[in-house]
Amino acid sequence: MRAAHVPIGMVETSHRASGSVEEHELRSVAQLRMLHALATRLNALDDVDAIGEAITTELKTLIDYHNCRIYLLQADGLTLWPMTFRGELTEYESETHEELVTQVGEGITGYAAISGATYYAPDALHDPRGWQIEGTDEIDETLLAVPLKVGDRVTGVIVLSHLGIDQFDEEDQRVLEVLASHASVAYENANLLQKERQAATTASALLGLSQALSGAGNVSSVLARVVAAVPSIIDGSVVVAYRRDHKSGDFVPVHHRGLPADRSPATIPAELASGYLASLEEPFVIERDVAELVPREFWLTDEPAAALIAPMSWEPDELGALVVVAPVVDATFSERDRDLARGIAQIASLALGSARHVSELERFHELAETLDAIFWEAEPKTLTFTFLSRRASLVLGQETETSEALPQRWGDHIVPDDRAPMTSTLRAAVATPGDDLDLEYRTRGREGESLWLRDIVHVAVDAKGRPVVRGLIVDVTERKRAEQALRRSEQKYSEAFHREREATQRLRALDEMKNTFLEAVSHDLRTPLTSILGSAVTLEQSGMDIPREDAIDLLQRIASNARKLERLLGDLLDLDRLQRGIITPQRRRIDVGALVRDAVQEFEQLGGREVECGSDELIANVDPPKVERIVENLLSNASRHTSPDRRIWARVDRRQDGILVVVEDEGDGVPDELKDAIFEPFRQGPGPASTSPGVGVGLSLVARFAELHGGRAWVEDRPGGGASFKVLLAEA
Repeated sequence: MRAAHVPIGMVETSHRASGSVEEHELRSVAQLRMLHALATRLNALDDVDAIGEAITTELKTLIDYHNCRIYLLQADGLTLWPMTFRGELTEYESETHEELVTQVGEGITGYAAISGATYYAPDALHDPRGWQIEGTDEIDETLLAVPLKVGDRVTGVIVLSHLGIDQFDEEDQRVLEVLASHASVAYENANLLQKERQAATTASALLGLSQALSGAGNVSSVLARVVAAVPSIIDGSVVVAYRRDHKSGDFVPVHHRGLPADRSPATIPAELASGYLASLEEPFVIERDVAELVPREFWLTDEPAAALIAPMSWEPDELGALVVVAPVVDATFSERDRDLARGIAQIASLALGSARHVSELERFHELAETLDAIFWEAEPKTLTFTFLSRRASLVLGQETETSEALPQRWGDHIVPDDRAPMTSTLRAAVATPGDDLDLEYRTRGREGESLWLRDIVHVAVDAKGRPVVRGLIVDVTERKRAEQALRRSEQKYSEAFHREREATQRLRALDEMKNTFLEAVSHDLRTPLTSILGSAVTLEQSGMDIPREDAIDLLQRIASNARKLERLLGDLLDLDRLQRGIITPQRRRIDVGALVRDAVQEFEQLGGREVECGSDELIANVDPPKVERIVENLLSNASRHTSPDRRIWARVDRRQDGILVVVEDEGDGVPDELKDAIFEPFRQGPGPASTSPGVGVGLSLVARFAELHGGRAWVEDRPGGGASFKVLLAEA
C-alpha cells in the first residue's frame, strides 16, 4: 500500500495512548531525550544512507511500527525516491525498490509531499488516498506519513506502517513530526556537503588532467592521456578519441578505453559522421533511440546506448571528437556531464595545439639539419656570379624554350619587391667589410612558386688580395611557412591561454569562495548548534528536575537558535536556487506599507530594539514573501552592524519608476570601496556582527530578490551618519 497525505487540521488520529497521566509524562520525557540525542547524531552524519539507517533504527525505540520508508524528492521535483525502507514482517518482504518509487501527488505518500502536511490513514486499505501495489496482498494496515520540510519546501516524506486498524496515536504523530524536522535538516546538510565534495573532486580532476597534458609532446600522447583521465571525471562504459583525416574527412579512432581486448572501434566515414555531428564546438548527447539508427558495425557496445560527444579543434584545421558511452543502456548524461565534457575538450584542444606547435618546431629543426645548400661567389663591383654550385639548378634554375637559365648576377634571382633593399645592403657591406650578412628574401621556384631563401654572405679577400664576395644559400621556405603559421597560431593560442588563465582565476576565486563559505558555515552554524546542544544537555542531565522558569528559558533558547539555523539554511538554499534561475516572482496586489510594518514588528533578531517605521498604506503588485525577506535581511544587517543604542528606520515610498524600500541606521556606514562588494555572496561589511549568525548571503539575497522584481539594490551614506540601504522594486 502506498502512503498519501492530508493536513493535520483535517485528519486526527483516533487511537489513544493508554496508561496513567504520570506514565504518559514519563514516556514524553523519554521520547524528548531520545529525540535530542538522535538530532545530535544526525547532525554529525554526512551520508544519506547513514542518516536513513540511524532514523529507522532509533525510531523503532520510540514508535512501534512494522515498516518504515524514507522518501527523498529528486531534482526533477516530481519523483519521490525510497532512500531507506525497512520491513520486519513477511507481509512487507515482497516490496521491491522499483515498486516503492512514487510520484508527487500519487497515493498517500505523494499526497503528503504535495500538501506539505501530516496524513494519518487508520485504515489504509480503504483510504480514498491509498492505492494497492499490483501483485501484493490486501492487508489491514495503518499508515502515518509526515513530510520532510526545510522552511516551506518539502524535501521528502517519512512513512510508518503497522498491521491492523488505527495503530498509531497522537503521541506517535508528534514524535514523528519532530523527528522529521531534524531529519530534513540532516539530509539538507548532507546534500550540501556532497555537492561541495563533488565540486572539489571535479576541479581537482580537471586540474590533474591539465597538469598531465602539459608534458605531452604530440597529438597521440595527448589523446591517450585524455582517454585515460575521462573515466575518473565522467561516468561511462567506453571512451574513444577520434581524429579527422585531412584527406577523406573520416573520423579515425586513435585511443580507446573500456572495450574488450579483441575489439577495436571502427573508423567512422565522413558522410555518416556529418549526420550525427550536432555541433563542432559544444558537447552534445546522442540519445539511445538515435544511437539505434547507427549501423551495427559502428556500435561501441553490444547494445546501443546514449553517447556524449565532445568536439575538439586545434590549429590550423585539425578536428577530433571525444566519445563517452553511457554506463548502462538505459542511462543518459546530465547537464553537469556536458559541462565537464566541455572543460575536458577545451583543455585537450589547448594541449593538442601546443603539441602541434612542438611538432612543427621539431620538423623545422630536422629540415634545417638535412637541407642542402647553394654555394656561390660573385665579383664585388658588379655582383656577377663567378661560381654557382649544382644545387642552384634545382632551386634557382628557370626553364626556357631551349635550355635551363640560371641567374648571371646576384640579385637577379630575387623577386622585384625584395631586390632593391637586398642589393643595397650587400653593396654597403662590400664597401665597408665587417661582420657577415644574414639576408632573407623571396625568389621564384622552378614551377613559379614563391620560395624563401636565407643567404649568409661573407666579404673576403682572395689569394691575390682582391676582394671577393662569397655566400651560402639555403631554402627556408618550410621554416618561414611554419613561422607564419606559428604567428597566426600564437595569436589564437594567446587568446586561448588568456581564456585559460581567466578560467584558472575563476576556479581560484571559486575555491576561495568555497573556503570562505566553509569557514562561515562552520563558524556560524556551530554557534547556534552549540547553544542548542548545551541547552539540550542541561535539560537531559537535570532530568527535567529544574525550576520551570529555567526549563522554559532553555527551551526558548533551543527554539530561537533552531529558527536561526533554519534561516541560515533557507538563505543558502534560496541563493542556490537564484543562481540556478529556478525562482520566479509570484506577484499579487498587497499593502506594501503594512507588510513592512508587520515585518518590523515580527522580526525576532532585533532583540527588543525599536525601529522607527514610517510606512503608510501603499498598494502594489509584488511578491510578498520576497519583499518580507528583503526587509528582514536589511533589518538583520542593520542590527548586526550597529550597537543597541543606535537608531534604525524603515519605510516604503512610491516613486515614478516603482516601489522604494528603505532601511537606514546610525551605524558607522559602509566604505565606498565596499558599497558594491557587500551585495556579493559571502561578503560582509566591516564592524561587529555577533548578535546573530550569518554567512554573508543576506544582502546578496536582497539584491537578487530586487532583480527578480526588475529592480536593484544599493547603499548610500545617510545624511547625519550611518548607512541608507535602498531597494527599488519595479511594478509589473
